[in-house]
Amino acid sequence: MMVLMGFAVGYVVGAQAGREGLAQLLDAWKTVQESEEFAGLVETGRSLLTNALHSVVEMGAGEMKDAVKSRIRAA
Repeated sequence: MMVLMGFAVGYVVGAQAGREGLAQLLDAWKTVQESEEFAGLVETGRSLLTNALHSVVEMGAGEMKDAVKSRIRAA
């Protein structure tokens, strides 16, 4: 997280520094993207999203199953 906070501060400073600041900002972003911390953050995000999607699919499948059973009973 400290790397991302550093990037945010660098963005503000870089925006005020003109072209050279932008070049430094892009270099900093490249460094952030290549860091192990950022890779871990991305992996954690993917894992959370995957788990959330699995939960949604399971809930949807259960509701569909109940709806089919209700229709069969009604028929």
